Amino acid sequence: MLEYYKAVLGNVTFDNMLFRKELRKAMRHLVEDDRTRLRDWLKQSGHV
Repeated sequence: MLEYYKAVLGNVTFDNMLFRKELRKAMRHLVEDDRTRLRDWLKQSGHV
């Protein structure tokens, strides 16, 4: 699921509102360890 949400978030960066919606959805569905990895990925990719 982590890779799926990375792909989704990477594809919706053009729309801030949609990005935030998908990010909230990802945080609800991922386990804690994957949430941490997603946060790290977001920081590295410059999305946050």
